[in-house]
Order: sequence, then C-alpha cells, then structure tokens
Amino acid sequence: MRFTGPGGIGALVMAAGAGRRMGHRPKCLLQRDGVPLIERTVRLLIGAGLAPVVVLGHHADRIEPVLQRLREALDDPGQLRWVRNPDPDAGQGGSTRCGLAALPTDLDGVLIALADQPLLEADDVLALLSAWERREEAVDLLLPEFDGQPGHPIVIGARVRQAVAAASGAAGVREWRRAHADRVRKLPIHHPRCTRDVDAPEDLHTLAQEHGVDLRWPEEAA
Repeated sequence: MRFTGPGGIGALVMAAGAGRRMGHRPKCLLQRDGVPLIERTVRLLIGAGLAPVVVLGHHADRIEPVLQRLREALDDPGQLRWVRNPDPDAGQGGSTRCGLAALPTDLDGVLIALADQPLLEADDVLALLSAWERREEAVDLLLPEFDGQPGHPIVIGARVRQAVAAASGAAGVREWRRAHADRVRKLPIHHPRCTRDVDAPEDLHTLAQEHGVDLRWPEEAA
C-alpha cells in the first residue's frame, strides 16, 4: 500500500467541526444512497491504497460508532484509525496538527480530505496521487482547482508538514499556502467534485438541483 514505509503517502480525513451553519449537526453523517459521507470518503481513500486517520472533535461521540462499524467490516481493520482533537474550537490548524501527529514521520506526503464532500470519486483521489508522484522537486503542496476555486483533497509534503506542526493556534496549511505561493501546484480539473462540500442547509438543495444528489440525515433515511 502507498502508506507503508519511507516515502509513502499518509491520509487525514477532517471531521472535527461543529457544523454550526448546519444547526450544530455533524455534516459528515449526512447520507448519500444510505451511506454516511464520512464512510464514503474513508472507503474512497482505502480503495486508493491509503490508510486514513480521521480527526474528530465536536460530535466525536456520534461519529465514532460509524467508524467502529466500518472498521469491523474491513478486511484489514488497521486501514482505519481515528483521533480526537481535545480543543476543536482552536481552529483547523490544531485539528490538522492532531492528525499529523498520528502519522509516521517518514512519509513523502500526506493527503488531506474533508469528510463532507458528496461528489468526490475514486478517480479524483487517484488523479491527485498520480500528480503528486509526477510533481517537480520545488512543489510542496498540490491542490485541485476548478474554475479558479481551490478544492480538496490536497497533498502536502514534508516541509509543509513540519511548518504546520511547528505552528500554533488556528494557523495551518491555508496560512502556509498563502505565504509560499511559489511552492504550490494547482491541478486543473474540469468538474466541481473537489470543490463541493456541505456547509449549510441550502447546499443540500443545490446538490439535488444541480447534480441529482439527495443527501438525508440518518433519521430521514431510516
């Protein structure tokens, strides 16, 4: 697998948010075709040869049972782990540091995915991994871009990882990217799959109208 040994690729799934704009509900538990978005994301990453670490924070008690059932269903339970950020209100940077600390130190790169991207497909993940392997030596961060809008997943190299680990407070990958634009490579894509997540109730209507994707809360899907 890609994640094993020196020079491999690690993976994080960010699921620590409070979901304030969604009524303080865990967005990653929204279901597409009966499957929670976080499970869908984890399966995509595992299918690409990665072993994701999920970063939890707010709503950890509700998300962990979903991850536990998924891990028990995997052929190799070691392909999935999760950690809790004890202070998720400190910002995305703190959650990223929490996840990075759970990964081996000798990785060539780390793919960072969001837990609430309902349009993401396996080919999107594989395209990013392939582009990362072909990157120029000066590239430390790779991100997909659609119509001028940056998306996820992204891949960061060792220099970015070290900088984020040494930062504090809310500072994380976004701040590093703004300060080192010359070391960022954008991967042009021709679809919005990497740029669509769900932040507010109106996003559910947009997904249904524009993409025919119907997301439902678990109690609605039951």
